[in-house]
Amino acid sequence: MNTHFASSPSEPGPINPDWTIAQLLEWLSDDVRQHDVTLQHPLARIEALLTGARWARTPSTVALIRSIAAAVRDDPARGSIRISELSPQQAPRMSERIPQLA
Repeated sequence: MNTHFASSPSEPGPINPDWTIAQLLEWLSDDVRQHDVTLQHPLARIEALLTGARWARTPSTVALIRSIAAAVRDDPARGSIRISELSPQQAPRMSERIPQLA
């Protein structure tokens, strides 16, 4: 996959808003990206818009990736949604999440 960098501050950093959620997950499959703290804020925004989740504490990048992947596993159609198409109006409302220790 080609890596693109967002040019506008309103866009989610190195994450291309034209990517689908499936493409985002493919890009995130690189181990280095899974622990990149600079992705935490954009992933949190994407995850919240996709799942409607609210976290009790700031989730790790890995937890956010797992949540996004679980949302796609639960509803495969979400994988074809483009990041730029996500909006607060379509986000489902979920109860607060409390991270569990593994």
